Amino acid sequence: MISAPRINSGFVGPRALFDQSYIPPKILHRKIEEKSLYSILKDSLHDQFQLNILFQGIQGIGKKVIVNKVLHDLSTLNTEHIKIQIDCSEKTLDEILVSLITEVGRKKNIIFDYNSFLNSSILDLWNLFKLACRKVGHNITLVFNNIEHIQPEAFKKFLKYGKDSKITIISTGNQVLRSSILEILSEFDYKKKLDYFSFSELNDIIRQRISLAFFNEIDKELIDLITDLIFEHYVPVPGKGIEILRELYPILNQKMNLKKFEIYDILQNQFDTLQVTDEISMVSYISESDLLNLIFLDNLSNYFLKKANLYVTIQELRELYYVTCESIDYEKDIEEFKHLIVNFRNIGILNASKKNDLNNFRSFNDNVLNYDYYFMVINPKQLKPILDAIFNKY
Repeated sequence: MISAPRINSGFVGPRALFDQSYIPPKILHRKIEEKSLYSILKDSLHDQFQLNILFQGIQGIGKKVIVNKVLHDLSTLNTEHIKIQIDCSEKTLDEILVSLITEVGRKKNIIFDYNSFLNSSILDLWNLFKLACRKVGHNITLVFNNIEHIQPEAFKKFLKYGKDSKITIISTGNQVLRSSILEILSEFDYKKKLDYFSFSELNDIIRQRISLAFFNEIDKELIDLITDLIFEHYVPVPGKGIEILRELYPILNQKMNLKKFEIYDILQNQFDTLQVTDEISMVSYISESDLLNLIFLDNLSNYFLKKANLYVTIQELRELYYVTCESIDYEKDIEEFKHLIVNFRNIGILNASKKNDLNNFRSFNDNVLNYDYYFMVINPKQLKPILDAIFNKY
């Protein structure tokens, strides 16, 4: 899984994976969004007018990294300007206010009696927050992440205060939980919804994080498999890829000789749908199959267990089918072969890789032979004992 050493001038180490506030040197495939936010914020700072900005998108799609990158770049234009960033997840309104007051005090060396917070009312905390902001003046931008966790009426007060005090407020919201955000959409001057990434885009982003986190080059097939499994069992967002790389970091960083089916054991814990695919349910699928299906599956699992590849080509699948037919004196039929591949895909054993550019074809069933690469959706080590148990009944 680890290739030969290389010269990696961009290497920064584990911080690229484990530091939640880490900003990569270049944000890939979000150039328009980054440039738009930079332009509007630069003008806002220069002309001293206030903005309420909203970035929406599913968790892990990269809202915060765009905001942080732009604010970091703008900080060189005004070194006095400060950013206060608060995560609203699982926080009450008073906890959010205390966090804001604490951050402002920390950034500007303002001394507060923090013990007094314990017995303060929401109104007291709100007044203290406004006092802290006045001490800073206009040189402040407030960033609220995961605003779907705040009651809309409460957050409206922050947005109104920002308008009245000429403080720009940037908010990020999780699209899945956006019903609460809908009530306050009209309060924002600029709104941007981030779309999903394509396979190649997500693959590029995962590859970038790997080059930043690991000194040695990582096998391209492993990167492709991580990307494919994200598309298969999750949604195409970089956050999930970074989460998986954190799990793999100790192994890849220590250059362990990891077998490919051991990779599946690690990846399986990262996806709920992979964990749900247990041996009992898989037996119920396969036990109804005929002999041709069973032997073909056995040859397929043996291929992945013995070979060093994480993918199988359509030509190799066809050869495995021919070998299976010859072993039981079964007449070869290309339509039968296509039907088997469709069945394996339907029951969650095998699937075509997204690097085949699936969007070129409307129907998988009619284009089985047009996809060059396939991968095992489940761990081949998990499939083998199921097949052995069924064969013992014959």
